Amino acid sequence: MSNPGVIQLFGFNYKFNDVPHTFRVEDNIGEAIHFHFDNFRLDLTVKEFRAFADDMLDAITAAVNVEGFDARKQDLLFLFQHATLLPWLREFRIEYMPVKEIIVDTLGENGKNVYRYLKHSRVVRALRGDYAENDVRDQQNLIGQNNLQRLLSIFESVRKNGYPLNGEYITLFNDQNIIRDGQHRAASIYVLNPEAVVPIQRWIFQDNMFNLSNIAYDLS
Repeated sequence: MSNPGVIQLFGFNYKFNDVPHTFRVEDNIGEAIHFHFDNFRLDLTVKEFRAFADDMLDAITAAVNVEGFDARKQDLLFLFQHATLLPWLREFRIEYMPVKEIIVDTLGENGKNVYRYLKHSRVVRALRGDYAENDVRDQQNLIGQNNLQRLLSIFESVRKNGYPLNGEYITLFNDQNIIRDGQHRAASIYVLNPEAVVPIQRWIFQDNMFNLSNIAYDLS
């Protein structure tokens, strides 16, 4: 099969002991997945790449070695963005809490970011027709969809399939009720039933590391 093109899926540059390095992953459309580390190249078929990714998730789970934590059941983008925190993970818990008690980072009346209850979130407001704040927020999941399309697709998934789906839970850290992952799911649940009590997952870190405290609370 001829190769119609190459798409870079991921890549970054970094230095180790002041020596520059390059890492990237490429999709040779119709051919293979390529890993490049400096001048080293590894070719995998799509099937091999999927098996390799599954093996890496199993390796992460084993390395974390915290009861209940399963890398396969995490949102992959969230897991990637927070992988550097995992060495300090000490406990993993599934708890039930009223969805209306979940706290989000949103804009207050003065235009500054504040922590407020979910009912004030940009996502809940968007589901009720006020798209202003949600439309201008950057989003990295579901590439190819704009913010509204992503929101409506998640809302329909929650409405039709329920929550949690595929073992992926809304994520909180330590004893804080501030959402770290899953705001779209939480907002969808709230709009469907504001009195719902839902399972969430808590990542408990050593000495309450990674708590948020740099934004004011307005729990009105």
